[in-house]
Amino acid sequence: MKKEILFSFVGHVVLLAAVGIATGLHLVRDTRRPEVITVHIVNPGSPQPVKETPTAHLVEPKPKPQAKPAPKKPEPKPKEESVVKKQGLGARIEGADALGYSYYLNIILTKIADNWYNPYAGQPATLRATVYFVVEKDGTIADVKIEKGSGNPSYDASCTRALLATEKLPPLPPEYTAGSQLKLHLEFESKP
Repeated sequence: MKKEILFSFVGHVVLLAAVGIATGLHLVRDTRRPEVITVHIVNPGSPQPVKETPTAHLVEPKPKPQAKPAPKKPEPKPKEESVVKKQGLGARIEGADALGYSYYLNIILTKIADNWYNPYAGQPATLRATVYFVVEKDGTIADVKIEKGSGNPSYDASCTRALLATEKLPPLPPEYTAGSQLKLHLEFESKP
């Protein structure tokens, strides 16, 4: 039995020595691979100035005298438009200054806003539609049509429905002398 213990002891020592030598080889630096050096650029500095290369000077021909252009006709003035905004609605008047009628426009915008149900209120999309309509002298709303759609048919329908539900507005103010109708472009806007 002593022989067997001795053989076992010697076998284990040889085995442990072999494992120790094998793992010890990994502690030695591998010289086959280059060492990695980390570099941090602190200040990249300014770029080098570009040297200008000499260019050949071109001689431009002198322009020939031309005939005088015909005098330009004065362009007709576009119809004056003004804007009043309130409660997600904005109104432009054709042919009149809105500032003189801002109290009337505020009444119009309030009445229409009361009848407008925005199906996309609180939604993340921004929608805009412009509706053209006419206010007759007695306040009747006529000729309602989408001038610039939002791209969303149900939103556009809600905008025209607000005008159709309003039906009638207060009569045009007596100081409005630009005609018997007030042409409006009403922009409906829904923001998130």
